[in-house]
Amino acid sequence: MNPSKDVLKDILSIPSCSGHEGMLRDYILAFANGRGITSTVDRRGNVYLSKGTLAPGELYPCLVNHLDTVHSDQAAMAESGKRLKILESVSEDGKTVLRADGTGIGADDKLGCALALAILDDRAACRAAFFVEEERGMLGSKEMDVEWFREVSFVLSFDSPGRNRSSRSCSGRTLFTEAFFERYLRDVCFANGVTAFNDEPFTDVVQIRDKTDLMCFNVGNGGYRAHCPDEYLVVEDAQAAYRLGTDLLNAIGMAFRMRMPRRP
Repeated sequence: MNPSKDVLKDILSIPSCSGHEGMLRDYILAFANGRGITSTVDRRGNVYLSKGTLAPGELYPCLVNHLDTVHSDQAAMAESGKRLKILESVSEDGKTVLRADGTGIGADDKLGCALALAILDDRAACRAAFFVEEERGMLGSKEMDVEWFREVSFVLSFDSPGRNRSSRSCSGRTLFTEAFFERYLRDVCFANGVTAFNDEPFTDVVQIRDKTDLMCFNVGNGGYRAHCPDEYLVVEDAQAAYRLGTDLLNAIGMAFRMRMPRRP
């Protein structure tokens, strides 16, 4: 179900800066436990969720986002279990804007985590991985469980700011082939108002491309002013990102097996 304003407020109120991701990790594990979704946590603190079973010839689509934010001023709140105060306003074009009182709301990438959970909740079979300390140099995904990704078909991440933004490449790593773009991405993205394909700085899909032959796509999540004290999100833009992700996974289906060689 498209994440409601109240659901976004709930998740985004959890402080989760680098090295202090415990509250958000516990939230995700409770989410999985309440829905009968299999969950594991590796020694680094990364979380892996697997929902449903595969029929012969099927593979899991996978959602990947990171648990941490850059807002280290929230470390004491994270350790004490205190939540952020979320402020709501309406923009000039009538959209709902959410901010955190006195600090960044952490849409990069708590909002990506919220979108991943919403899409996972909808699907009969899907996987999701949530990595720690991406903001410190992808430290969590550098120690990812590569074996866990062997039953994965494709990786989708919501770790870019804005709405009309997506990643063709990341840190110099090409994320998908032109054949994949033409067959699956182009029409779905254009129908959802995403027409900008950029080279992005690092995010966890870089590690997935370095360690596997999976293709990845990283897209805007509806957050703005990432890494800034006045960071905020627009509810309607986040919901549009959810629809894009849903449409893309529906288009790809469960038997998707296109691959791309690992980077030499």
